[in-house]
Amino acid sequence: MRDRLWAEDAGSVDAVDHSVNHPITKSLACLASAIGVAPEPAWGQIEITGITQDSRAVQPGYLFVAIKGFVSDGRRFIPDAVARGAAAVVASQDAPCSVPLLLVEDDRAALAMLSATFFSHPTRDLYTVGVTGTNGKTTVCHLVAHLLGNEKSIIVSTVNNEARGLHAVTTPESPIVQRIASDARAAGKKNLILEASSAGLSLNRVDNVDFNAAVFTNLTHDHYDFHSNRTGYLRAKLILFQSLEPTARAIINADDPAAEEVIAATQGKVITYAVTKPASFGAMEIDYALKSTQFTIIHEKERVSVRINLPGEHNVYNALAAAAVASEAGMTLRVIASRLATARSVSGRYQFMKAPNGASVVVDFAHSPDSLEKMLTSLRPYYERIISVFGCGGESDRDKRPIMGRISGEHADITILTTDNPKREDPREIIDAIAAGIPVGGKHEQVLDREQAIKRAIELAGPSDVVLIAGKGHEPYQIVGHEFVPYNDVEYLRKAGLAK
Repeated sequence: MRDRLWAEDAGSVDAVDHSVNHPITKSLACLASAIGVAPEPAWGQIEITGITQDSRAVQPGYLFVAIKGFVSDGRRFIPDAVARGAAAVVASQDAPCSVPLLLVEDDRAALAMLSATFFSHPTRDLYTVGVTGTNGKTTVCHLVAHLLGNEKSIIVSTVNNEARGLHAVTTPESPIVQRIASDARAAGKKNLILEASSAGLSLNRVDNVDFNAAVFTNLTHDHYDFHSNRTGYLRAKLILFQSLEPTARAIINADDPAAEEVIAATQGKVITYAVTKPASFGAMEIDYALKSTQFTIIHEKERVSVRINLPGEHNVYNALAAAAVASEAGMTLRVIASRLATARSVSGRYQFMKAPNGASVVVDFAHSPDSLEKMLTSLRPYYERIISVFGCGGESDRDKRPIMGRISGEHADITILTTDNPKREDPREIIDAIAAGIPVGGKHEQVLDREQAIKRAIELAGPSDVVLIAGKGHEPYQIVGHEFVPYNDVEYLRKAGLAK
């Protein structure tokens, strides 16, 4: 999955320095009390200067939380953390340690509480919005920030995290989430909008985040490698809604089959949005175009026409979700419609380019069966042929590979299968697994090298065709083994002169 679970198996997660630049300190006694550990008298004199679960990020005075990971135990990294200056250690099991060792039942829950306490619970002072679901999270986050005011908002999302040096992470670890919130508060920001992935929720990364609103976009096949099945996957998503206070808003896509289960899980005030079912926020008179959509938002007795520079039915849902958040925050529907009209697509989402031969090229992050199908069906009315180029990530959700092959085989005229973050898997085996799902007679090719696959697709395309390059979107790398090899679909297209 995209949250790097394949590497999150020890006390060190990635090599980015997550240290805090402003001088925050808390006594070890204060932090111990927050996680239910009775402090010893001397701990009141021990000043903690940072919290981390990554031994490589430890600086003098840090509290190191040794996470018992998926493959190895974070206690292995205690000597390294102490050598770097850790003033104390938290762990779920005893271990040799030359500094104070705080024992807890749940190391990840402790990490989240310690992080929130260390930064003095910054999300209590921000209008905090969490967005979860299989697809649409990033777009909804950016639309919400646009409506509430980008200048007043901080986004924690798949795209923004790359700029923070956090590769392949949707929801960062709790010390980073709380630090970003703390920095936002210190900078005078008003809003924090956060993508809450199923991994982030399961791994306690947003525990002790005080959400004013939570959005559920949809639930489709993805991440079954980590959650086993739909039930486990949905259970992870429900964590966000179970955490809401009664005064918080639970903004839920009523058209999704999982909507009733989400509604039943929360004590927050339920606000629904939908296109086909009755809901608090609805859409009618929808007029789709290749690069935009016009529709009427319906809320209570009010109807307002809006045009968004985002195509496809999925973006009507995304706009409705964002509109519901903004409305519940006090914005009028007419102001919402006016601001939606000036919103732009997120980098790597439905990004249009043009090839020298006249063919259209669309780069999109679609990496799940549902998102790939939505992209292909939304493009179909406007082009003579669709040539799709995609792969599937290594070491994650093998079940979806033939499903995506079937979808592309049914909806695209030509499918070119290629590499997408193979990690430690053999990319040829991944491609073969996708190809197994393509219906008999479905025209497809296998081109292992992604650059050559894209080049081949554009060679096959004519002026009335579109090439959909799916799966990587904004990502500036290919993950091969444990190495992040610099690569980006849009950059390659431009540098190779294949599209602009």
